[in-house]
Amino acid sequence: MSHVGRNRPCYFPVPLRAARRFQSFLGGPRPISPPARGPFSHPLAPPDPAARNIALPRAFHRPRGAEAPPAALQKRAQQALLRQLQQEVLWEGAVLDQPEHHLIRHFLKLHGLPRYRQARGMMVVGGKEMLRELCGRGFAPRHLLLTAGKPLPEWAARLRETAVVRVAPSLASTCAPGNDGYLGDFDIPPPPLKERLIANPHRLRRVLVLDNVDDPGVLGAVLRTAVGFQYDAVIATNHCADLYDHRVVRAARGVHFQDGVPLYTLQEEDGDDVYGMLNHVIERNNLLPLAFSPQEDHPSGLNPAGQGVFVSSVVGAAPVAIPARGISPPIDHAPPRESLSAFALNRFARHADGKDRGYLLIAGPNHTRNLMQRLARRVGRPTTQLLLDSMPPSPDLLLSLSIVLHELRPNGHWDYMPVDEKHEASSMALQTRRASVEIGPNRLSLDARSLSLDERAQIQLADTRNAFKKWQRLHKRKKGDYEMWMDAETARVQALQQNEMESRLFPFDSRRHRKTGLRGAKGMPGWVPNIVDEYRMPLDRDRLRKEREWAETFTRPPNYFKKEAKHPPTSTT
Repeated sequence: MSHVGRNRPCYFPVPLRAARRFQSFLGGPRPISPPARGPFSHPLAPPDPAARNIALPRAFHRPRGAEAPPAALQKRAQQALLRQLQQEVLWEGAVLDQPEHHLIRHFLKLHGLPRYRQARGMMVVGGKEMLRELCGRGFAPRHLLLTAGKPLPEWAARLRETAVVRVAPSLASTCAPGNDGYLGDFDIPPPPLKERLIANPHRLRRVLVLDNVDDPGVLGAVLRTAVGFQYDAVIATNHCADLYDHRVVRAARGVHFQDGVPLYTLQEEDGDDVYGMLNHVIERNNLLPLAFSPQEDHPSGLNPAGQGVFVSSVVGAAPVAIPARGISPPIDHAPPRESLSAFALNRFARHADGKDRGYLLIAGPNHTRNLMQRLARRVGRPTTQLLLDSMPPSPDLLLSLSIVLHELRPNGHWDYMPVDEKHEASSMALQTRRASVEIGPNRLSLDARSLSLDERAQIQLADTRNAFKKWQRLHKRKKGDYEMWMDAETARVQALQQNEMESRLFPFDSRRHRKTGLRGAKGMPGWVPNIVDEYRMPLDRDRLRKEREWAETFTRPPNYFKKEAKHPPTSTT
């Protein structure tokens, strides 16, 4: 029995920790992840190993105050010149001919979608002369589209924040038909508040209301004429064309960018009570309602525009007569009618009763032939219809309304009596001169005392106020404009030098860089005039040659300094 016990294997008790070291909880082998084949890489590390190292520039090891060698400066200048040439070749020679480009789609939407214009607050302006005038007044487009082959004007080369893009002629005509090869997208100026029309601080004497003028060219020309005659306000109502359509902007020639005559838009779709607003303006300013239309109202109660025959596209279908659309029955009493010449003669030349009362002129093409009937029911005061007797009746609204606006202009000569002297004929140069609406003063911001003065007195008052403001500005700091400008530029140069020294000493510490005083003269307040161009001198070769000649031939007088006055210099020659 002893040898049997000797041949049996002997099991020693194994500790629990050693038994379960390479086993799972259920007794099977524990899963072990295979070793990684490649080295460990951080997930945020760049994939390029060469980019992981920090390459210090050679200028970092340069001692402080040392200058770069001439070879390095020459190489740097050659690289800058090469980049400039590449940029000029790439951008000046490239022509955009893809209709799907985002810039072309942007101009197409500005051209055809009024909602897109309102959402972006931008509009398309075309015409080389008009763009030149706007850029000369301080307005700059975001993009300037030039048709391929058109030269870049001098005024366009001075626009720093405008991207100049050359496009194919087909795309330019698609963006704005009828342009001369120059297009720009401008920000829409902020429109006047309608509250100023409700609670105007100054009395309105001449108000023009455009009713259903749906022709963009006629609307732009009428706006330009009204602003040229200095009407107090212009109101577009009842489905007029969009004021910011490119055809309206082209015909108006800069009217949208002036602030002398406010332009309002009243639409019932926007929740505006059009006739309630007009009645409020009439009652508040004690105005006389006037109406003019090249077409008379239809005498019967039917609208002839509704008569016609409907022809269906179905084969074999018989034509169906369209019943005439009825309108409201005619009014009981006819509105007062008066010829334009008699109205102007009685009101302005003969000083009739009520000469101080202004007028509110409502004009439109009268497509529905019910303008006077509509005004008789919706306007609180009786409306006088003006008849144009100086020319035969014509359906052209632009021609007839221009004559009416000229006769009723606020600032003009009201002597309608025949004169004995002969008027000189206009020259051809005066007839072909391009007229443009200048930006006048904002008359809404003037007080009653200023409005009672004549033109010469207003100019003297403005000069006195400007001189007083200049005295206040100079007396505040005891310095002139040039000295204040030089101090700001000196502070800017010193800030740049300090930043350069700090960047050399501590290249990776951005907290030591100065962020104030870097704008120089551009960061000065608005009451300091910009005199950069006034003191800027061209540094061309002729100028340098003249300065060198002046320096060589200049002799200082002997009594320039007191010391030299006591001991005048003796010539050695």
